[in-house]
Amino acid sequence: MVAPVFCFLVVVLAGAQAFQPDEGDLREGFRQLQQMMISFAEDMSTLKTEMEDMRKSTATANESFAGNDVDDVPKNKRQISCEDGHVGLTEQTETSACTLGFPGPSGRDGRDGAPGRDGAAGRDGQPGPQGPIGPRGDIGPEGPSGEKGETGADGDGGGSVYIRWGRTTCPNDTDTSIIYDGIAGGTHYSHSGGGANYVCLPKDPEWGVFTDGNQGSAYMYGAEYQVDEFGNSPFQGASVYDHDVPCAVCHVASRGSKLMIPARLSCPSGWTREYKGYLMTMHYNYHRTEFVCVDGEPETRPGGHVNQNGALFYPVEASCGSLPCPNYVQGRELTCVVCTK
Repeated sequence: MVAPVFCFLVVVLAGAQAFQPDEGDLREGFRQLQQMMISFAEDMSTLKTEMEDMRKSTATANESFAGNDVDDVPKNKRQISCEDGHVGLTEQTETSACTLGFPGPSGRDGRDGAPGRDGAAGRDGQPGPQGPIGPRGDIGPEGPSGEKGETGADGDGGGSVYIRWGRTTCPNDTDTSIIYDGIAGGTHYSHSGGGANYVCLPKDPEWGVFTDGNQGSAYMYGAEYQVDEFGNSPFQGASVYDHDVPCAVCHVASRGSKLMIPARLSCPSGWTREYKGYLMTMHYNYHRTEFVCVDGEPETRPGGHVNQNGALFYPVEASCGSLPCPNYVQGRELTCVVCTK
């Protein structure tokens, strides 16, 4: 009985909060609420009296059963067990001796207990399958240089090749052999164009596609000695003026480096002298060519003693100023040497 009344009050109060009535409705609502509260109080008083009578009746029954067997229970009453554990007597219905109050509200949740201890470690799982190969990363920085290895055995040097100007043969050396002998050539002394170097032309040329006759492009001329024109020939006892200049291409199998040194007749220590001679080039007032070392004992090409000009070989003289004198001497013809190693 109490629960329905209580629930009704709660619903009325909630409705009063949700609904905003006018002043007349509000006064009527409060009047009805007061009557309901008075009725609730009377019901509670009645319930309290009934609960007290039930307690006394239960206590009396317990005292009666304290020293008696079940057979001593009056014939018109039956003994029953109630849910709260006490024993009651009843004549007609079981519920009249075991009337209980309404369940109270649930209590609050208890506090969490203390964490338990960690369990034992499990066994290692089986390795999974290998994943796919990832993309190639960036190249890292270059590491430091390693230690220098041991020096290898001396090789044969790969050999070297040089031109011996003014001769048709190579030096008499077991490691030196001639590739071919030929004719010195170059650009005409009066031409501003063309090549700026002398070449050793073979005596037996091979032709490809050609057009006979001069088309006015570029020209190759033979070379002549110009040593007596100014009376300063360095080749004593050899009359080579206006003669054609021969040449020989030589190969040194055992020495891979070659060097032409101007103003010297000897080679540095550890180097082999192939030949020595004099430094020669084009006249200073003509167009430039390279400096070459002409053998000190020159030969001439047979049948070539005709003044055809063309490419010319002049001795080279020292000119003091930027060139320090001493040790150089003004106007003195310069020597040269060709060395291999």
